[in-house]
Amino acid sequence: MRLWNKSFGKETKVKDFAGRTIAKGAYNDRNSDCGWNVDHVLPQSRGGVTADHNLICCHIHTNDEKADKFPCFSANGVAFEIIKVQNHYEIRHKSNKPKQQKETQQTVDFFDSAAGVRFFKKLKGIQNKKRFVGTVSVFLHNVTNNAVVDFIEELFGDENVSFSAKTNYTSFYTLGSCARGQNVQVKISNYNMPLQDDMSALLDKCILLNTYLSSYFLECEYINGFDIYYRIDCFDDKSKMYGNNFEPVDSLYSQAKNSMFVNELVLINTEAGEKVEKKPYLDYTEYNYVFTNLSKNLKKEANGK
Repeated sequence: MRLWNKSFGKETKVKDFAGRTIAKGAYNDRNSDCGWNVDHVLPQSRGGVTADHNLICCHIHTNDEKADKFPCFSANGVAFEIIKVQNHYEIRHKSNKPKQQKETQQTVDFFDSAAGVRFFKKLKGIQNKKRFVGTVSVFLHNVTNNAVVDFIEELFGDENVSFSAKTNYTSFYTLGSCARGQNVQVKISNYNMPLQDDMSALLDKCILLNTYLSSYFLECEYINGFDIYYRIDCFDDKSKMYGNNFEPVDSLYSQAKNSMFVNELVLINTEAGEKVEKKPYLDYTEYNYVFTNLSKNLKKEANGK
């Protein structure tokens, strides 16, 4: 009732975000056409917390349809997506509109000389624009099943993200063995991160991966060690951007700390900077965060194999 009053004031009957009517007096009443309950915007299975900023009043059927789907789901015949906004998540209508970059490329008629030249001049005007690149390097030690690599590719699968997986037999010799499996590096690069929200979204995926690697894949012995390095780099020159290999420094290659690390620009541009302080004289700072509820559930899954 407190959440209802905070959300709707003195209203006794309203529509939830999916357009279904809910009545204040029909809380948790499945026999009522207006029955409603409280749902987590970011599902608990994804690390969502039980706090007002992550709770929403919605129809019981809407809650059932949403369940723990993330980031996209349908309710009452409408498509929605869960989007991170600053330090919380919101439910918004899913837009089917293509990204602006795609629209620009699709609408240029290069057989029209004037259109082609206009497009080129537009590109000339943004060449001095700062470009932010996000790179995630994942080092997996003694991988016994390549499905782990496929899982990482699916987790990070998104537009403007590329993958480069390679077997590496030299960087991990300090661990003592390659007998049980291969040592693999997976590299994810996003060359289009103009907004801090983009940087935070990639950080969330790193935390999600850190949760799975530490709480499930390591527990099940699909790997016996890992490192995750997330860095952001800024460039004024596009040629320098593509000429950089974005690799972690050699001294960090074989730590196998079963943790994740971020560089200074990640700390500056995401909430990570509020949780940890940059380590002096080091390129990377340890940021070993996981989604707590998800971690607990994954460990239960691992115990059940």
